[in-house]
Amino acid sequence: MDPRFQPAQAALAAGDLPALAALFAADPDLATAVSSQSHPTLLQCLVLTMPSVDNLEALIDFLADHGAEVSGPLIAASGMNNVRAITRLLDRGACIDGNGHWSPLEEALYFGNPASASLLLARGAPVSNLRTAAALGDMKKVASCFDETGALTSAAGEIEWPFRPSAIPEHDRRDPRQILGNALVHAAAWGRAEVVEFLLAHGAEVNLIPAGSDYSGTALHYAAFGGHREMVDQLLRQGADPAILDTKIGKSPEDWAEHSGHHELAEYLRQVRGQSG
Repeated sequence: MDPRFQPAQAALAAGDLPALAALFAADPDLATAVSSQSHPTLLQCLVLTMPSVDNLEALIDFLADHGAEVSGPLIAASGMNNVRAITRLLDRGACIDGNGHWSPLEEALYFGNPASASLLLARGAPVSNLRTAAALGDMKKVASCFDETGALTSAAGEIEWPFRPSAIPEHDRRDPRQILGNALVHAAAWGRAEVVEFLLAHGAEVNLIPAGSDYSGTALHYAAFGGHREMVDQLLRQGADPAILDTKIGKSPEDWAEHSGHHELAEYLRQVRGQSG
């Protein structure tokens, strides 16, 4: 953050509420000010710091009492799986629906945080589009995103992600092919076999690298990263190509499995790729 915020950052990291109070006495607008770099606000900085300090809730209350905006930090906390912060921010009135572009539940699912997702659902988070339903394995909601002909409806939503919306081309955001592919990636990442079968039957392409995923891999990449052996096999049976490289760092599904510590799955994928080659 900007130099103005750094003493307060240090106080937050130390959990030093008296020191923080002294800094605010000298600069009362610290909680509402926005940094030009790194974390935008002190509250967002606090909830993104893991492991959390012992008096996290008291620090959140202090910043909120001084006017800190709480809904943006709720999304950030969901991406970090900071369940203590999520609970307190919701208690302080953070909007569980999100900011109109992205929601806390989507953030938790995107970054693979089941504890945060479960907490948000228990607190009433909406399942508002196809990718969210796909990640959760909510077949009723998934099916509601298609009409009687099997075409996508407006309930499927558009392609979104946690980063700048403008980074996804407008055409891709609304392209049914991309929306299906993005939902397939979400379902594969969470090991949702029934959803994957349904999406493939409704036109999702097993080897597509869709918009809306920062590391830009196929469904097989994400299944491998998550260590979902049964999902990997399901996708391979449906024609998934284990030799495809992601378009960000040029790695294969086996590399993703290796990186996430699933060494046996990585070796299995190497063998499959060798046999298919």
